[in-house]
Amino acid sequence: MMHTVEQPYISIQNIGKWYPYKNAGRIQLFGAKSHVKAVDNVSLTINRGEILGVIGESGCGKSTLGRLLTRLEDPTFGDVFIGGVSTTAMVKKDNLAFRREVQIVFQNPFDTFTPRDIIQQILLRPLENHRIGSSTAERLEICRKALNSYGLRPVDDILARYPHELSGGQLQRISILRAMLLNPSFIIADEPVSMLDMSVRADIVNMLVDLARVHHAAVVFISHDIALTRYISDNVAVMYLGRIVERGKAEDVLQNPLHPYTQALLSNCTSIDPDANNEIIPIAGEPPTPIDPGPGCYFAPRCIHACDACFREYPSTVEKENGHTAACRLLY
Repeated sequence: MMHTVEQPYISIQNIGKWYPYKNAGRIQLFGAKSHVKAVDNVSLTINRGEILGVIGESGCGKSTLGRLLTRLEDPTFGDVFIGGVSTTAMVKKDNLAFRREVQIVFQNPFDTFTPRDIIQQILLRPLENHRIGSSTAERLEICRKALNSYGLRPVDDILARYPHELSGGQLQRISILRAMLLNPSFIIADEPVSMLDMSVRADIVNMLVDLARVHHAAVVFISHDIALTRYISDNVAVMYLGRIVERGKAEDVLQNPLHPYTQALLSNCTSIDPDANNEIIPIAGEPPTPIDPGPGCYFAPRCIHACDACFREYPSTVEKENGHTAACRLLY
């Protein structure tokens, strides 16, 4: 009997976002144009119920990737497939249906909501837009149950408040609940707890994980907090200058990093393992620029292992045990 291999639910195929860059002081020969390569040929897969953590330094392209996945920005090239269906085609056919399928939780909960609306209006609006519930009373009951289930009480008092009358933790809980009311199959959480007090971060993260598991949703968790990403994620992708340089199971990547950038990143993170006594690996050189990087490895100018070949050609991705991959000549 032949067995078919189950296809991943989310397939990100060679997606990129290049912004034209104009520099008045730079002569462009033969009409050549410079580009800011915010996201550059990213390919990833995510299964339903899986949480993929995306980590990297500020400016590496994580948030731009999140905006591409939710179609808040259109890619310069490449596409994302959900259940085998192109999101480009989904948006063209029925943008409202796509918005119900894919939801994003932003970094700053205070920028998420219209300040003139009370929480009841904020929660009811997406239910009305997507025709969930047959009446206002039924929709309001859906909202009440959701708030009560995750400790946002007294419910009627919360519903009657304006966003500025609630704490950041309360607002981020409501932001997550609002997204989950639509029962999405794909969620992007872009630094969802970085602006919150340490005392409430664990509760927010546990709530997100719980809801994602209940809804069996695929989740991209974008963060620069490596310890938190390790705690929440099934798999991890490491991003550097718009590209994925390493990917694998969270424990494999964070316990046994293959790429020099990942090794340096982890060595400078004191919070990942309090008992570890790792030597800090310096990242030399000037901070990178996403303006026409390459042609070689983007990390080569700062890498202590770089050879001449690293500057000439971008390395191929090498797969090791357990699906652990990295793009580095040291692995050839």
